[in-house]
Amino acid sequence: MRAYQLNAFGIDHLQLTEQPAPRPGPGQVLVKMEAASLNFRDHLLVNGTLYRDVALPLTPVSDGAGTVLEVGEGVTRFRPGDRVTTFYKARWLAGAMRPEWEGADLGGPGPGAMRELACYDAYTLARTPSHMSALQAATLPIAALTAWTALEQAHVTAGQTVLLLGTGGVSLFAMQLAKARGAKVILLSSSDEKLERAKTLGTDIGINYARHPAWAPLVREATDGRGADTVIETVGASTFRQSVQATAMHGFIGIVGFMGGREAEVPLVDAILKRIHLQGISVASLEDHEKMVRALEAIQLQPVLDAVYGFGELRAAFEHLAGGKHFGKIGIDFTK
Repeated sequence: MRAYQLNAFGIDHLQLTEQPAPRPGPGQVLVKMEAASLNFRDHLLVNGTLYRDVALPLTPVSDGAGTVLEVGEGVTRFRPGDRVTTFYKARWLAGAMRPEWEGADLGGPGPGAMRELACYDAYTLARTPSHMSALQAATLPIAALTAWTALEQAHVTAGQTVLLLGTGGVSLFAMQLAKARGAKVILLSSSDEKLERAKTLGTDIGINYARHPAWAPLVREATDGRGADTVIETVGASTFRQSVQATAMHGFIGIVGFMGGREAEVPLVDAILKRIHLQGISVASLEDHEKMVRALEAIQLQPVLDAVYGFGELRAAFEHLAGGKHFGKIGIDFTK
């Protein structure tokens, strides 16, 4: 079977190799992988920016989807023919995250999705939403679950306002899910074209932050002076102060990303006087993923794919991701 290996850090060290076909052991499921999608985490890992302690060689990319071919002894969760999606935090089945469950993440340090056949523990897989293709389902494990978790923890409901920073996968999933809850969505982008595309998907108000670098007052103006009830902070240090300024009293800031810097200064007076809830978010449990799948089926959500590459085009897909110009997710179709 074909499989990618990262032999040293850097995109030039991604190699397409031939490897023996695996067989499932007890508790395992053999999956014919059909699609994958890229996350910013994959970019950081491949380039050694944040995960240099990961052992190499490694099969990269955390998120994928496919069809069950065979199940090992004792597996009752799936059967051949079932359509499945990978689950990123391989040991986090339910409840609160624990330190001892770290270190088994798919796509580093555990093997990732970029292989034609893969054996997974049965509890490292989730059912694919019935209305989605493998390519669509491959966008869910990190981006969709992160967005879902942020809105769940913020208790977003009808009539509230959600502020989203940018048009990456997390932001667009959050936009779609927030609209399904009856919320108003304000979205930031440096591109008028992207803002118009976001409005066709349901965004209520778009703000071009390149034209309006001080955008927090515009958010308050659009909310009659209150500010946003929920902010999904996908950027990091460079936007954090304005996110606090744009948040309503008793509002919620879900801290998701750090592309704009990892060390943020917290404007403590504003945070205290507004009684803001700051919550770090890094996906969620398998139980939460399964709840999300049922919700996605109920609303028939369609993931937003910016571009789709073939199995042999992984480097080009990473270059697209690194460019930062995508709108939604970047997918990899193994049949191309």
